[in-house]
Amino acid sequence: MTTGTEIGTEVLRELLAVPGPFLSVYFDLDARPEMGQDTEERWQGLCRGLAAQGAGTGDLGALTQHFLSSQPGSGVLAAFAAGGEVRLSAVLPGCEHRDLAMAGPLPHLLPLLAWRQDRPAHVVAVVDRTGADLRLYPAGATEGVRRTVTGPDDEIERNQPGGTSQMRYQHRAEDSWEHNAAKVAEALGTALAEVDAHDLMLAGDVRARQYLTKHLPAWVRNSVSIRPVSGSRSSDGAWPQRMAQVDTETCRAGRDETTALLHHFAEERSPRGHAVEGITATLRALGDGQLRTLLVTDDPASHHTAWFGPKPTDIADIGTAFAADAGPLVETGLADAAVRTALLTGADIRILTPGTPGAPAQGIGGLTRYRRHAP
Repeated sequence: MTTGTEIGTEVLRELLAVPGPFLSVYFDLDARPEMGQDTEERWQGLCRGLAAQGAGTGDLGALTQHFLSSQPGSGVLAAFAAGGEVRLSAVLPGCEHRDLAMAGPLPHLLPLLAWRQDRPAHVVAVVDRTGADLRLYPAGATEGVRRTVTGPDDEIERNQPGGTSQMRYQHRAEDSWEHNAAKVAEALGTALAEVDAHDLMLAGDVRARQYLTKHLPAWVRNSVSIRPVSGSRSSDGAWPQRMAQVDTETCRAGRDETTALLHHFAEERSPRGHAVEGITATLRALGDGQLRTLLVTDDPASHHTAWFGPKPTDIADIGTAFAADAGPLVETGLADAAVRTALLTGADIRILTPGTPGAPAQGIGGLTRYRRHAP
């Protein structure tokens, strides 16, 4: 079983390599008792729902044992079982998804992916005139990798006695700030590239931030959003408040990415553009390995289905669309099948909520790797 603080794409691909069927559970650990139901009763209700969907006793037992033995947390427990084992489990802090339990040929990953896209890769930097404290967060990570950057110069005070030497002391201190800021800027560029982050949450001494901004690599200034948060490097107990701001800014960054992607999608809705939409066109692009980004609406009311086969690109809206040698075919929910193929073919995925302005027709579409030819 995989349990971790980072839900990366490779982890999800490993899950998809497990033979189904799967049980997928999202359980709100923070929900208040409603109508007299406590936590255990809510869990039992989910299990009864899974049993009604045909869940096997082995998978149900594995999920329940995992739930009972888990440490309490805050957020939503996402757990996926197959073959009598819990194959992946994670607590998603800040997730507000309602309780959900599904049995099917594939794991239901859309709520997990929606949570992950609201937590894009980012770096938190708290700076002063001697260096910085960094935390690196890959996409979907709930805990950051900590690093400390110490500048090369330790002469940072300019409060020296007056007289003719005062200006010399001042210049020496400011030179030290510059050198230290350059060291931090270099380390930040490395950290941002390491986790492929385009968002920097910056806190600390105002003057140190000014010097740091001046020395950031050009690619950081051009492609990274710098989002200010409060606090300093001193042990003032402000870290929880700062991280609450970081969470807010990170979610805002994720929503900004969705808005920008939909704007780009709208621009590509032309005969020679990169956009495809609708079930048939999108599944054809997925099956051809041409889709670069999948846009799909997580709509519980949708009854659309698709067929998938053993190969990553085996996907179509009707089973007869496959080649004769495609192997055994399985019908499942449209969104789950599309997400499977997107993950296995290296396409990005963006989950949309029902009613999102600018969403593709029939709740599914995307951007292709190559431009389409006009008919």
